[in-house]
Amino acid sequence: MNLEFLVEEASLKEALQNLLPKILPSEITFNIHDFRGKEDLLKKLPNRLKGYKAWIPNDYKIIVMIDEDREDCLKLGDF
Repeated sequence: MNLEFLVEEASLKEALQNLLPKILPSEITFNIHDFRGKEDLLKKLPNRLKGYKAWIPNDYKIIVMIDEDREDCLKLGDF
């Protein structure tokens, strides 16, 4: 299995690069793609997901991580 993380900033990417190898089984691989903030990630997310749809194998999982920043989390999906 491979996990594809889409995160809003480089600091979260750095944290995950240190944390994930310690908590994931060795057979799980991962990639972390950082963006220039939440707005950048949400703006690019639809096209990124369309790109994944064209090639992603069944054993890949996509994880999108964004900060709430005191916003209504139900409205964050209205990008």
